Amino acid sequence: MSRHLRRGLRGTATASLAGLLLAAALTGCSADAEDGKPVLRVGVQKDGVRSVLTASGQLEDLPYEIEWSEFTAGPPIIEAAAADQIDVAWVGAAPPIVGAASGAEFKIIATVAEKDRKQDSILVPADSDITSVADLKGKTIAVSKGTSGHGHLLMALEANGLTLDDVEPQYLTPPDGQAAFQSGQVDAWVIWDPFVTQAVMEDGAVDLTIDQPETDPYLQFEIAATPSLEDEETREHISDFVGRLREAFVWAGENPEQYGKGWAEESGLSEEVLVAVAEKKKNEVRPVSDEDVAAIQKLADLFAEAGEIPGEVDIASVVEDGLID
Repeated sequence: MSRHLRRGLRGTATASLAGLLLAAALTGCSADAEDGKPVLRVGVQKDGVRSVLTASGQLEDLPYEIEWSEFTAGPPIIEAAAADQIDVAWVGAAPPIVGAASGAEFKIIATVAEKDRKQDSILVPADSDITSVADLKGKTIAVSKGTSGHGHLLMALEANGLTLDDVEPQYLTPPDGQAAFQSGQVDAWVIWDPFVTQAVMEDGAVDLTIDQPETDPYLQFEIAATPSLEDEETREHISDFVGRLREAFVWAGENPEQYGKGWAEESGLSEEVLVAVAEKKKNEVRPVSDEDVAAIQKLADLFAEAGEIPGEVDIASVVEDGLID
């Protein structure tokens, strides 16, 4: 982990970006598969990317082999791209901010926009006396460092007249955050789907920000390693992969039950939960717009003002066009 990222750690964190990196299940990287095909190294989370590509038929007749590496969250994906361990991956709005602040070698190459649906939530237990974000003052909150959830927390606090200094953030990986939330070790948990829907359906968790659209930029991104983009053949494969992902999500919008069932089989999470998530998701993969850059720049400025990154970053400088029409 970059020494710059350590400066933003607060509270009694039990997980760090280094911990997330250790948790990432990286496979070995190679230039070519055994059959002679080139290899495209793709980073994923429990995000349904593999299942939606498979179920939609987009993995058929590939001009390359895909080597999958699974991670617990977005920040270690950015680190892996910067270390030339993966070529392309899908992350939330905040990891590119933290990566840019640390000087990581990666580029944002496409936007994955959720149509009218925020990405993250602040959850409290069903029997909690916390009924609003304002009630979080002085409370302990589990959140994964440098993730979209981290950004969601910053925006939600700002929208309600609070800052990180008013709460006690506990920087935990999603599995650790879930365990802390379920055992009552924290007062609230900031997380994304499918964990949000799982907690609501199975534990009766309450979403404090469900009706606060200003707390979320509604954006995620496809990112790629800079060295991979500089290689002509790999760049073509990255462009092809992103195009296939776009078509896969079009298919998913029309076949949510099939998508959810495949996602459950891939991730090991509840089929009921993931079908419910799939029925709500309407992802659109498209070029990065000026409006997207402005939205994430605003979030980046908020990270800097909160002291969660070492200084200001220019989001436009890490965007590369031309990978998707």
